[in-house]
Amino acid sequence: MTSKDYSFDWTLAPVTQDTFFTEYFEKKPLRIARNDPGYYAGLLSFDDIDRVVATMGLSVPEINVTKAGGSITPADFAYESGFVDPVRVTRLFDEGATVILSGLHERLPELARFCRALEAVMSCRVQTNIYMTQAQSQGFRAHYDDHDVIVMQIAGTKEWRFYDTPVPLPLTTQAFNPDDVQVGEETERFLLQPGDMLYVPRGLAHDAVATGEPSLHITTGLMFRTWADVLVEAVNVMAHKEPSLRHALPPGYANPGYDYAQHQAAFEEMLGLVAHEAPLGKLMESFRQEFLTGRVPRVEGQMAQVARLKALTVDSRVGARPHLIHDLRHLADEGLVRLVCHGAEIELPEFAKEPLEYAIATRDFRVGDLPGDLDDAGKLVLVRRLVREGLMLVH
Repeated sequence: MTSKDYSFDWTLAPVTQDTFFTEYFEKKPLRIARNDPGYYAGLLSFDDIDRVVATMGLSVPEINVTKAGGSITPADFAYESGFVDPVRVTRLFDEGATVILSGLHERLPELARFCRALEAVMSCRVQTNIYMTQAQSQGFRAHYDDHDVIVMQIAGTKEWRFYDTPVPLPLTTQAFNPDDVQVGEETERFLLQPGDMLYVPRGLAHDAVATGEPSLHITTGLMFRTWADVLVEAVNVMAHKEPSLRHALPPGYANPGYDYAQHQAAFEEMLGLVAHEAPLGKLMESFRQEFLTGRVPRVEGQMAQVARLKALTVDSRVGARPHLIHDLRHLADEGLVRLVCHGAEIELPEFAKEPLEYAIATRDFRVGDLPGDLDDAGKLVLVRRLVREGLMLVH
């Protein structure tokens, strides 16, 4: 197994996807200790962070600086314009603060590739937060997150501590509030070393402290939609179809002593209507299309790829970009096939369906070996179109 495409299998190894989803996902944490410090080294390094902070002109909130129990504000490390002062950020880090870089997958191709690999498995938006913590320092006190996270330790070590799960699988509206939530007693403590991985389901309270040297780790956030989202949309869809769901609340219901119980039967009837009549397939498909169309292109090296098309022949080796998520439909009445991918729609004549399916699913093949009824000229036209759309690579 290689890290070239940063696949989810590579992220989890030696644990399998089946084991992860059956035994751990949304149930309990998973810690993978590898004794392989360089396992995640290709994703990120201290040199990468130094370059990003010092040269990319980031602004708040792309960079934040914090310290458990401290009172660091943006005014301590950024100008009034919001742009970050890399000198002050470095000074605060040297004094024990934690530097957090949000959304770095939008700037570093390796992290973008990694997030795309997880999105292809999880069917959700994936984001990264990078935490650089000085030795013997802590960025946050014990808390829980309102989204699942996968942590990859890049450099240094961190001692992690788990507590209770005050709110199982919290919604975004149930974000951690230290004034309202008690994290409970410590239940587990362990050391995360370079090359190790940690999965933490949302709701599990935790904190982490860097040990004897500066720590660098990636926290990958998995931003799932929930069944609650589907149910809310189901009510909305049914309300547009059924007048009974559009009646006003009864006049006077806000007055003292109003008897709500008299409407219980009608309320249950409306719930039953949603349960039995809401079109689950169409609802799920709408969520799917929303995910597909919102997944904008991340096409590293696209200019060079288009330039290589000038020398393309039927003997050229090409292949699909990794981790494509797409929807391909045969529109028989219109004599077309429609491909939705990278937030765009592509329509081609229906005789292109077989070679198109093959082209977007196969990582390495000879142009002339495309299946279907296209002649050599047609195969070249198809490949050129897909490369220009950012869906294929010329090897």
